[in-house]
Amino acid sequence: MATAPSPVPPQGLRPAPGLDGVDHLAYVTWRPRATYEFYTQVLGMPLVHAITATGWVTDDYPDFVHFFFDMGRGNRIAFFYYFDLPAEAPPSDLMHRSRHLAFHVDTEEDLLAWRERLKSHGVRVTTPLAHELIESIYFDDPNGLQLEITRPLREMSGIDARDAELTLRALIDVTASPHPSVQAMWQRKAELIRKSIEVPAP
Repeated sequence: MATAPSPVPPQGLRPAPGLDGVDHLAYVTWRPRATYEFYTQVLGMPLVHAITATGWVTDDYPDFVHFFFDMGRGNRIAFFYYFDLPAEAPPSDLMHRSRHLAFHVDTEEDLLAWRERLKSHGVRVTTPLAHELIESIYFDDPNGLQLEITRPLREMSGIDARDAELTLRALIDVTASPHPSVQAMWQRKAELIRKSIEVPAP
């Protein structure tokens, strides 16, 4: 049986560097407890990583927690919880940047090759941005959908999952209070860590 010929790029256009599937899809949540329970208990997806940050990218960027569930085969679904963001906030640049699709590549060389290709096509693309476990570039498609290409800085491990569990427990606790903040969440997380390592007196 004959195999289909490989697609030939237009004359003068080099073949695109390879992509290795979806790294993650990202959305915004105003309900961290319900989101955590749904994805871990209903869908059975392990919580594998969480990032918390203040002053991200710009000084007026709100404090947030960005947490990831494993969908299998290295694919993840992720959510942002923003402190002080009104529930169901209207469309904004923040919401645009939060809802995105990230593709996976393996190496720094792959990431930089993609950046050069995008630039050669006139696409506005960010410089590589390292954040905890990954390094990424960001750009928009013609429909205004933000896309990301990301490469791992190191493999996710059990310690990342344990840290994410503590972060989400702390987030869920503080969002039940009238004035949640990232500082209150970090304080609650420290309390949970302290409790987990305390050894009862003999």
